[in-house]
Amino acid sequence: MAFRSANPMTGTKARYRWHGLVFPFFNVMLNGFNFLFHILAGRYLSSEQYGQVNALLALFALLSVVGLSIQLVIAKRSHQKTDEAVLPAPRMISLFALSISVLLLVFLSLTTPIFGTSVLANLWLVMIVGLHIITSYHRGIMQGQGYLLKLNVSFYTEVGGKLLFVFFFVLCTKEGLNVERLMFTVMMGMLISAIHGYWTSKAGAGLHSRRDPGSKISWNQVGKDLGQSFVLNCCVLFFLSVDMLIVHHYLPEKSGEYAVALKYGQLIYFAGFSIITALVPRINTILSENEHDAKKTNRKLTTMITGFTLCIFSGLMVYILFNSLWLPQTIPLLFGPDYSSASSILVPVGTVYAIFSVVVFLAYLHMLSGNARLMIWLIAGAISIVIAFIFNHRNLTQILLSEIMVYSLLGVGLFVDWLFYKKTINVNKLINWDSKERSV
Repeated sequence: MAFRSANPMTGTKARYRWHGLVFPFFNVMLNGFNFLFHILAGRYLSSEQYGQVNALLALFALLSVVGLSIQLVIAKRSHQKTDEAVLPAPRMISLFALSISVLLLVFLSLTTPIFGTSVLANLWLVMIVGLHIITSYHRGIMQGQGYLLKLNVSFYTEVGGKLLFVFFFVLCTKEGLNVERLMFTVMMGMLISAIHGYWTSKAGAGLHSRRDPGSKISWNQVGKDLGQSFVLNCCVLFFLSVDMLIVHHYLPEKSGEYAVALKYGQLIYFAGFSIITALVPRINTILSENEHDAKKTNRKLTTMITGFTLCIFSGLMVYILFNSLWLPQTIPLLFGPDYSSASSILVPVGTVYAIFSVVVFLAYLHMLSGNARLMIWLIAGAISIVIAFIFNHRNLTQILLSEIMVYSLLGVGLFVDWLFYKKTINVNKLINWDSKERSV
């Protein structure tokens, strides 16, 4: 059996410290390249074609929950103290992706008249979903192992790949862009990212190839993790979209104004989620090391909760400062004078997504530590926010206050539950440590 160094985590910690600092910066910059992709799509497609593309991409956003759930589970289970024996094999993920793709292809063939898209565009969408599942597996390994810059590269290869093919069609072909070609560019970006993930794993950012007899995959635990991750990602997606749907339904004349305000307020969430992504391997490390010192583990996690919350609300203060100085003036410049009234709700929208960022961080902490009650909290939060919207939707202020109230209560509930759940972690750690001592 191959021996490891006495302290295998030392190199990981050193790498993670500076990777964790620069990852959020590059991840936020990524949104600019995605924005450029949509600018080009909107410029070179007709309004009807661009609407079809957005419908297909919205469907992909819903289906990407599968890949994102797999990524979070793999990230949870692939920290430095594990080997490949505790994870599903890549070929199993590929077979799963193929199965999902076949089912999706059948579904789309039956619903083509509804969406009004071509068979070829649907085929590219099916391939995008399948490749995203495979790519998410490799991204989960990079994230769990702390290779955050490689994770950055994975995202940039996806966006850069599709932009490269967009420029090729625009500059080098007479036909230019259409719905099928644009979906093809998205597929090629995902393919390039999948290839990058495969070669990155082969080049050393993968799991240890060691196969200890005691390191066996627990399918029961994988199933539980996948269930929690799926509910978590579905609820996050729901929370990110439900307010826009409610405004469009009850206050259609205000939907444009609200959509513009969301573009600004969600910047806080995008920055916060980038930090959460960078903290996942650190949380895994804290939960897996110091098994005999539960107090130290809890102290580190409590410090992380406090630090993240302070970071988010410091960002909110900077956002409010910018709003008082020049942020409202950028609305007519970027979106036109018709949307200037959105400036009146920039601060409450930013507050909503600052609180929501803390909720998502606490949800990730519960999921990574294995608290099954997380699903109850998230589903209860989803039901609560719908009820709040039903009774409070006369104007945008009522809708925003409903979000602030529900997310604040959900955040408090998750934090209080964490205070109780960490005692369970303490007991489990002591039991595991005592068992290891006896076996020795």
